[in-house]
This record gives sequence, C-alpha cells and structure tokens, in this order.
Amino acid sequence: MTPQQFPLISVKGKPFECGRQHGSQARKQIRQNVDLYFDLWQQLWGAKRPQVLEQCQGFITAIGEYDADILEELEGIAKGADLSLEEIIALNTRYELSRVRSSTSQSTSDGCTAMAALPQVTKDGHTIMGQNWDFKPRFYETGIILEVEQEAKPNLIVHTEAGTICHKGMNSAGVGVCLNGLASNLDRFEPRTPILIMMRGILNANSFDQALKAVLGTRATVSANLLIAHRDGEAVNLEIIPEDVDCLYPDNGIITHSNHFLGFTNRKDLIDIVKSSSPDTLFRANRARQLLELDRGHIDVGSFQRVFKDHFSYPNSICRHVDVQRKEPQQGATLASAIIDMTEQTFYFTKGPPCQNEYYKLLPPCLLKD
Repeated sequence: MTPQQFPLISVKGKPFECGRQHGSQARKQIRQNVDLYFDLWQQLWGAKRPQVLEQCQGFITAIGEYDADILEELEGIAKGADLSLEEIIALNTRYELSRVRSSTSQSTSDGCTAMAALPQVTKDGHTIMGQNWDFKPRFYETGIILEVEQEAKPNLIVHTEAGTICHKGMNSAGVGVCLNGLASNLDRFEPRTPILIMMRGILNANSFDQALKAVLGTRATVSANLLIAHRDGEAVNLEIIPEDVDCLYPDNGIITHSNHFLGFTNRKDLIDIVKSSSPDTLFRANRARQLLELDRGHIDVGSFQRVFKDHFSYPNSICRHVDVQRKEPQQGATLASAIIDMTEQTFYFTKGPPCQNEYYKLLPPCLLKD
C-alpha cells in the first residue's frame, strides 16, 4: 500500500517571491489552517478574529527587526494566499497564542518526543535526529513539506503547517532542528521573536554557531525546547524561557527530550506547568533513550522508527493517540513522525501516527547546494 504523503510545496527565489509561491501553491490549506486556528482560539479563550489580528500587529516590527527577509517572505505568503499579513502572522505566532492566551493548562496538547543520535553510537557513523509531532487532530490535513531554495542563504526543507515558514527540518549547510513544547509560569504574550521564526533563523544559518545565535541573540516571550544538530556529529538542546536559555548536551552520543524542563536547576522562580496536565512527559524522554540504547553501536533510521511507534502507557505514549477522556480542544495525537538521516541528507515521514502509517522517503536535491 502506498503511504499517505504530505503535499510538497517547492519555492525558489527572493524572500517575497518564495512566500508568494508558498501562499499560491498551498492557498487552500493555508486558508483552512487560518479558519481552524481562529475557531480554536474562540473555543479556548473566547477570542474574536479582530482581537487576535490586533494583537498580531505588534509582531510585525519584532519579526522585521529579527530578520527583514523573513518578514518579506510572510508578506509574500499573505499575497499568494490572498490573506492579510496579520492573518499569516497569527499562524506563525500560533505557538504563543495557543499557550499564553488560554486559561486552561491542557490547551497545548503537548506530547512531542524528539531525539538525536551521534556518529559514535550509530550503525554507519551517521548523525540522525527526529521527532513525533503531537498536536490537535483538527490540523491533520494542513501539514505540508516546504522546500525552499533561497538566495544568499542555505536551502532548506521542513515539515510544517501550511502558511508557517518553519518547523522540524534541515538545511543545506547541515543544520537541523526539532521542537518540543514547554510551558512555565514566566510565559507571557509580548511582541518578541516567535518560536517558529527563531526556527527559521536556525535553518537560515550557514554554521552551527550561527544557528545557536539565532536563538541566543534574541528573546522569546514563551518557553520552548529546540533540539539543534549538525550532520558533522554535534547536537545541543536549548531550553528557552523568557529572558534566559539553558543548554543540555548528548549523554554518550544520545539526547532525548519531551515536554518538561530538564535544565534550569538554579531557577527557583521557574514553575513547570506542563507536568500536571501531561504527566506522560516524565517518562517519554527517558523511555525513548532506553529504547534507543538497545541498538547502541547499530542505531539507524529503523531504530528511530521503532522508538517512535512505542505504545507504552497508551494512548498517552510516544506514539500518541486521542485520549477520549479529554474534550476535543485539549485532545492530541501524533500527526506526523519525521526522521532525518543528516549524513545522507535523507528524510523519512509518516502522515499520521507511525504505528498505522508507513514511513516514506525523501531525498531533497535542494540540500545538495553546499
């Protein structure tokens, strides 16, 4: 049986033109995504569309100051999709909007599990990273694979949501990134650099230190976890809170993360607010490590696939399924699994949970740029 696949959106050129092509090719999915999010925010915190759009206006300046090219690309998406810039900004700040504005601690549907394995523990000396992306089932049909050939910056390929310019992926300079949701009592909604925009900054980097600077050189308004790796065999995990960033390193060649803080042991004012609503985060990262350790010295893409299909403590497992005890706005499931063999520059995706869907393979020619 042929695996289900995400639409592949390929864009090329200057920032505005890349955005316009994205908006035009994925117009239907982008407009659907906008409607789904505004409906979600209405359910979670009673927000009306004009209210959200007004709040998004402040991010225009923040994004432009972070990277003017990124803002131009967002303007192009708006043009191509025949939407306002503020509506596209709303999609690219959905992480912040969905977390901080809701009054319910379970609104985030956290459950992502990410990991990386370095050459000293893999079968062929490859660097491999990946994650299960767990989110609200309503967004199952709005995922895309976005391939960007841009001028004066590395090319990149990401699995993301239609209308957003970054999520998990890799660039032609060998840099890759995955995202895990975090939440703390310090989070607030302010017009600073959105997390998804930081991720694009990471994949716009030509080197590993530039990728780290894309996070460390700005300030977030909410908490998040970014696992950043390089095909030459390095990885650093950045736990982000407003005003600060902590880093974690691979332990004997393996690093895993879920949705609670593992760093910031010196921050007595920091309260992790995910653990009470998603206690499964406390075992998912450790279990992923234990399962990956079984193949130490022989870890390959198949090892990652085996871990990402794990059903311990189903339905709130590494391979997550809808928990019917939660109401719809708080339900989450694995909507995609993504694995990147960074050495081979090869991607493996499932559309939907990996236990029910076969991985399909992409070898993007755009990554051969460098």
